[in-house]
Amino acid sequence: MRLILDPAVRLYAGGRVLAARGRIIRLSEAGPAALRALLADTATPAQRRLGERLIDAGFAHPRPAPRSVEATVVIPVKDDPSGLARCLAAFGHAPPARSPRVIVVDDGSNDPGAIATAARPARLVRRERCGGPAAARNTGLEHATTELVAFVDADTLPPPDWIERLAGHFDDPRVAAVAPRIRAANRRRSPLDMGPNRTVQYVPSAALLVRTPVRFDETLRYGEDVDLIWRLLDRGHRVVYDPSVVVLHHEADVLRRRFRYGTSAAPLAARHPTRLRHVVFSRPRPFALARVLHEKGVPRRVALVWTAQSLGQIARGLGNLATAYGIGVLWGKIGGLPTILGPRIRERN
Repeated sequence: MRLILDPAVRLYAGGRVLAARGRIIRLSEAGPAALRALLADTATPAQRRLGERLIDAGFAHPRPAPRSVEATVVIPVKDDPSGLARCLAAFGHAPPARSPRVIVVDDGSNDPGAIATAARPARLVRRERCGGPAAARNTGLEHATTELVAFVDADTLPPPDWIERLAGHFDDPRVAAVAPRIRAANRRRSPLDMGPNRTVQYVPSAALLVRTPVRFDETLRYGEDVDLIWRLLDRGHRVVYDPSVVVLHHEADVLRRRFRYGTSAAPLAARHPTRLRHVVFSRPRPFALARVLHEKGVPRRVALVWTAQSLGQIARGLGNLATAYGIGVLWGKIGGLPTILGPRIRERN
């Protein structure tokens, strides 16, 4: 499998020192040659151990060749027949021999007939009572018979070959989930967009390819995808974010979406106290950092860059808490959401 270096990685000391985002990896004498072989996809099994190390550190990312696989597509939907029809039409462009199985889970829509019409010719599973995204996806999982299951929301527009382009990542037995980049189809920025060149802590399930068995926590109304990803990571699995594959997402009511995501912070923090950090404050010490970097073969000027990046992360974290998301975080912490917004939220997926 071909590897590419993360865009943030810089090489120093003749290729023996790799530095990115405040971290340094030092290679042996044979390391630079092994790195070149990994990037050219000519590495030996022994050299591929270096690739495993770089992947785990976020310094390199696999870029497998597309391959055809058997996969089940699960599409949860609630009162969005037009979005469902648009989403299903994207799969209609795939050659019949490679078309995946498609299961539409109607999560208690008010007009089940409209959903049934839009779902044809996919298989339709009806939930009489709305249980939320986690419950709908779990219902789809219960009806899936393939090892790989692709989740897509009804308001997304996936490219016809997105599953084939992501499936090669599962050649690595440690990989449990692979996510594409989510971009807004009708707005400049989507709350689900992780960006093109990032090492991310989690991925959304608006478009997600997983290796079964997995199961979402149905007690979480929001943040159930974050919880799933963190549970997989805690078990030693790998989760891959591949921004070279893009799925479009039709945004609606962005402020409310951000608010709801914020309300998931409290239950996620209770389940994963070491993972959820909105703001990580650090004490800038650029001169001390410069001395350490110089000793390791990295130019002193990198200390200023890393210090600026650290301060920028603090500023972005504080800025995020000043938005609708931050209001949701506070609201979720004081426990007001279930009593005031509960009835309205239970009506929507």
